[in-house]
Amino acid sequence: MADPLVALACGLSGAFLFLLLFGLSVYLWRKRRTQTLYRGLIPTTPTIPRCTAPVLQTSEISSYGSGDVPFFVPPQFKRTSQLNEGKEGREDAEEWELHPDLHTQRGSLTGSWFPLGCIRPDLYQLPDEPSEWALPNGSAVRLWFALRYQQEREQLVVSLLRAANLPVRCQSNATLVKLQLLPSDDRRHRQAKARRKGCHPQFNDTFVFQVSNGCVDQCSLNMSMYTVDHQKKHHLVGHILIPLRHSEIKEAAGEVQWRDLDNESDQPISKNGDIQVSLNYNQSLHRLTVVVLRARGLQCSSDAGVCAQVSLKMHNQVVRNKWTSVAKGNDPTFNERLTFRLLPIQLDTAFLTLQLQQPSTKDPVSLGIVVIGPFMYARGRELEHWNDMVSKPQELVRQWHPLGSADTVQGPH
Repeated sequence: MADPLVALACGLSGAFLFLLLFGLSVYLWRKRRTQTLYRGLIPTTPTIPRCTAPVLQTSEISSYGSGDVPFFVPPQFKRTSQLNEGKEGREDAEEWELHPDLHTQRGSLTGSWFPLGCIRPDLYQLPDEPSEWALPNGSAVRLWFALRYQQEREQLVVSLLRAANLPVRCQSNATLVKLQLLPSDDRRHRQAKARRKGCHPQFNDTFVFQVSNGCVDQCSLNMSMYTVDHQKKHHLVGHILIPLRHSEIKEAAGEVQWRDLDNESDQPISKNGDIQVSLNYNQSLHRLTVVVLRARGLQCSSDAGVCAQVSLKMHNQVVRNKWTSVAKGNDPTFNERLTFRLLPIQLDTAFLTLQLQQPSTKDPVSLGIVVIGPFMYARGRELEHWNDMVSKPQELVRQWHPLGSADTVQGPH
């Protein structure tokens, strides 16, 4: 009787133990599976919050006006699943090998990567001023501007930028610049006022002049700077006269240019008056350009007006004569360009004579004459002007010259 009971108890104990072991095995299997799944879904590195900016890869040298800054997201910050880990993992490893210095551009906390980048001081430094903004030497006043010609609209766009090195007496005065296109039927000038006072005023103004394509080369841009005192009186600081060239304006395409103002008060007026001339010689085109700008202090005997006769001579023989149009007043403004053909081998034997005349019914009345040429014909300022013209083929060299009487002009020295 006892044997069946013992056998039943043993059977129940064995069944209970089997069920216990089976349940424990199932529990351990499910726990291990859960841990394996979470290990694949949760990366070992911290994730980036949505509000965090991507880490930028920057270079050690920052350049002014460069293009887009290259950047990429490091591979450990990418949200990838375990299913496509194989292919993308190899791409991430290759990308990390191409940029091994990324860890030097981020901070770290307790040995783990930190998503915020380190402060780069070079990214917050303003670029140095370019050489175009260099201050002039001495007491010269410099003006920066830009020219652009829109051919389809036939418009000359002048951007007036800034000035520098104004006299100390002008610090508390307002600064004005008057712009005028000469010669032009529209005699009204445009005016720009500096945005602040001081020796280095800034303008940042743009003006548009309507000029046809065929008249650009015959025009000049005049910019005169004034200071206005507390009594509203205008005092001339200086002026710039720029003969326009369509080809040069197109080549510059709005680039920043500068000119030093011509201060007439520093040069005393001669007995017969002075004439201002710009010279340029283009060796490749064999072209000598003479721009008669203006005159001052003339002793005019009537109101008939004044014209300038420009003669190209060689060995005291006249090669070509040209005249400007007639201008009124004792301080006439011409702004006319005259060109002559001259070979490079003739630079040492040719010279220019500029004579101011008053037209009349009989013979014209001579007001004064000046000779500009090489050492054989000229001395002093006139010789220096000719030499500067030859040595600076890319510039229009401007100079004031005193006028002498016609009987003082001599032949070769």
